[in-house]
Amino acid sequence: MRPRGSLVTLLGLAILILGGCVGGTAACEALPTRVELTLAADGLNPSNPAVCRDREVTLVVTSQVDGILHIHGYDEQLPATEVAAGEMVELSFTAVRSGQFPIELHTEEDAQGSSVGILTVHEP
Repeated sequence: MRPRGSLVTLLGLAILILGGCVGGTAACEALPTRVELTLAADGLNPSNPAVCRDREVTLVVTSQVDGILHIHGYDEQLPATEVAAGEMVELSFTAVRSGQFPIELHTEEDAQGSSVGILTVHEP
């Protein structure tokens, strides 16, 4: 019985720790629904935008490169979008699931794509 109790305790602790990473009402109250980002070939600034689940979110992306930008895990809400150097694009969607989602850029030079950032969606 003792090993099972320890396992349950460890699982409970893991849930609390992970919940704290992407959850909390206080964290959501401070998060914006509109996030301004600058996209370069080597990354996104800021590289870790954060929003709250169940909110309508707008990412305002000013791009310094040509390519296709997309967020893994949000393909249905936010399809891959073409970006062009010197232009701004607004990406609006409802944050329907919490977690961390890689933001990827595909360029002519790198058709496979590379990760430029992580979108974190917190629990309300």
